[in-house]
Amino acid sequence: MIKDFLKRRWPFYLAGIIMLIIVDTLQLLIPRFISKAVDTLNTSTPDISLIAILSWSIVGVALGMFLSRFFWRFFIIGSSRKFVYEARNYLYKKILSLDMSFFDKNRSGDLMAHFTNDMNNVERMLGPGIVLMVDALFMSSITLFFMATTVGWRLTFIALIPLPFIIVISASFGKFIFTRSKTVQDTFSDMSGFIEESIDGIRIVKTFSILPKFEKIFSTKANNNFKANISLIKLWGVMWPSIHFISSLAYFLAIVYGGPMVIKGTVSLGAFIAFNSYIGMIVWPLTAYGWVINMIQRGRASYARIRKILETPPLVTEPEEPVEIKSIDSIKIENLNFSYPFTERLVLKDVSMEIKSGQLVGIVGTVGSGKSTLVKIISKFYPVGKGHLFINGIDINYIPSDIVRTKISYVPQETFLFSTSVEENIAFGMEDYNEELVEAYASLSAVDKDIKQFPEGYKTVVGERGVSLSGGQKQRVTIARALMRNADVYIFDDCLSAVDPETEEKIISSLRNTMKDKTMIIITHRLKVLRNANIIYVLDEGKIVEKGSHEELLSKGGLYAQMYRKQMIEEELEETN
Repeated sequence: MIKDFLKRRWPFYLAGIIMLIIVDTLQLLIPRFISKAVDTLNTSTPDISLIAILSWSIVGVALGMFLSRFFWRFFIIGSSRKFVYEARNYLYKKILSLDMSFFDKNRSGDLMAHFTNDMNNVERMLGPGIVLMVDALFMSSITLFFMATTVGWRLTFIALIPLPFIIVISASFGKFIFTRSKTVQDTFSDMSGFIEESIDGIRIVKTFSILPKFEKIFSTKANNNFKANISLIKLWGVMWPSIHFISSLAYFLAIVYGGPMVIKGTVSLGAFIAFNSYIGMIVWPLTAYGWVINMIQRGRASYARIRKILETPPLVTEPEEPVEIKSIDSIKIENLNFSYPFTERLVLKDVSMEIKSGQLVGIVGTVGSGKSTLVKIISKFYPVGKGHLFINGIDINYIPSDIVRTKISYVPQETFLFSTSVEENIAFGMEDYNEELVEAYASLSAVDKDIKQFPEGYKTVVGERGVSLSGGQKQRVTIARALMRNADVYIFDDCLSAVDPETEEKIISSLRNTMKDKTMIIITHRLKVLRNANIIYVLDEGKIVEKGSHEELLSKGGLYAQMYRKQMIEEELEETN
């Protein structure tokens, strides 16, 4: 990605480097003008007109530096920002394209670190890193030339004896800085990930009354980050004084050996002042060698982390020769065995079922029997081998994911609402909509009356993850959102658990009467809801152990009948109490 970017932006970088070289050259002219001015003033008859010319020359050079600095920042720093802009968009698009197994094993806090810390390190490598590299190479070389032509090579070499040690110190410390900076980054990522999880799960934390425990965990993670930062600061605290000490030795040698030369008249006073200015100028380029190494190392490490994400292949691959379908008329599963990616435990075992257009299909079973996994596979969230899952008789692997998910509207167990208005949450999947349509689907999911009681009605902002709504309200809003897509197949994955049984039964009955031509797959623990289902599949430990209508399953006296009788007894006890 960087290579392609540099191929497109090399004219900008070239222009920026040229501007940077002009700045460095102009910067080196100022000590020359000061040298001439001092030597002119050090005569018995100073030439005031020459002093004026030199003064205005310094102003002109400063103006030239101002303009050149603006342009090299625009070209080089602007290009690095341009890369980050493009890379963030590319990375975001890539992450959205990955399947659910990727998000199962990657924390959101770690992914956020790629967009922040890692991108910042790459930006510094492509921006300030290049600036420092040019400064280190050009500025040190041209400054050395100016020093030698000002006072001669002998004094130059004597004064520069300590300065190569600056490169050694910068390079040596750069390795340790890289290691400790990575530790700082890792501890920060760990801390931010924990903060995000804590805020997302704040209601659970408060419900269990374990605030002191979480405060202790956070304190430990924050302390780890603090210690990592202090460790890095200690390195800075040793590195910079060492560099300043060595540069002071250069001034010391310049005075010891250059002072007598000024007294003897071998070197003019102005040239000696200019020489000392050049010593100060060459310290930074020499220090920059270590900085360049450090920035490149950190940038490469971060870029490798980003590339790891960019090169992650989606496990749900798109077909090379896609087959398009206009609608979903049938779904058929044959002898499906499934385990989640990177695991060996079979979640589904030899599953076979058939779902026809317009049917109401129930999927029930024991906890952890694979019900949710089954509908996630139908929605093509996870990869499945060829020859096991067919839509309209076509292997699902030959149908593009976006077509499958456009025609299947899935309501998961976990409700998620965006931090916007109720209306915008319901119309989330629609580009063009009107308020009447939103209200119609809200009414169909039995949440219309609740919404109208809110202070601002459908314009009410629900807060982060729908915090201002009750559990039942959130579930019904997500159902309205799914219904508004007008899909061929609707999957309701135990998404009405927060409402009472009567309301759930009423909603399902209303949906069935309104959308008779739509296929509905319902996962629920309340079996009364499925009394009118065309077919019910019963799962236990990943296997389909029973199938049939509600009455047929009751007559068999198997697992379904046991579950149903148990629920009836529980309801009778509740009514009695």
